[in-house]
Amino acid sequence: MTNTESDGALYERPLAVEAQIDRAVRLSRSDLQARLLITDWNDPGYLCSESFVHLVREGRRAGDQQLISAVLPVLLGRCEANLLVKVPDGGVPDAASLRQEILENLTDLFVADGTGDFPDELDFYECRFNKAFRALRIDAVRRDARRRKRSIAMVNLPPSEGAGEPGAYEDAFARVSESFRVLPTQEWDVFREPFMKAIEALPADEREAVILVHVLGYKEESEDPDEETAATRCNCTGRTIRNRLTRAAAKLSRFKEEL
Repeated sequence: MTNTESDGALYERPLAVEAQIDRAVRLSRSDLQARLLITDWNDPGYLCSESFVHLVREGRRAGDQQLISAVLPVLLGRCEANLLVKVPDGGVPDAASLRQEILENLTDLFVADGTGDFPDELDFYECRFNKAFRALRIDAVRRDARRRKRSIAMVNLPPSEGAGEPGAYEDAFARVSESFRVLPTQEWDVFREPFMKAIEALPADEREAVILVHVLGYKEESEDPDEETAATRCNCTGRTIRNRLTRAAAKLSRFKEEL
């Protein structure tokens, strides 16, 4: 451990967690597989989430993809179950997307472990997983709330025909339609209005991603930290933007089938 508490002291795992990790790393792969499936907290064989984090990090250090593939999905499953309670459908707008974003943020920490500006960020998760994941969840919920409070005016759909610049409506429609391959050119005049209404009916985060990338022309993400992109505008990762675009494309494709 190299990361520290707010008072400068190094993170320390509770003794019970330390002892469990020592036992877990010595388990055979078959025994570990069996232990990973135990969900009863009161079962003596139950592995705490801190042990999961250590095993995944150990797998990364050792280049053991099999170990990572065995442990990480189970840990993410636990986190998903937690999020279904803490970020329930109906509790916040588009809760499913927010839950997915939180899980992606956690996964990104494992991918970036040992690299970047915060190479030891997972130390806290290995010592106090529930507290760390709660902070990750709360930060994501607050970011989402801030995004929704921001004025959407800058990324609204272009004005209807006859308002604003001539041809702006058709140009925006053309770019969105071409991007999603939903309607051929000859159908624009007939289905333009219903299609734009279908875009307006998308969940707010998906609609914002569509407009930013396919109408306003922002990149999904950039290696240049100073470049404004769809990801920086939405305060999320490029992967999250791509996931939103994928979901939007699926819904708009269904729109064509319903015509």
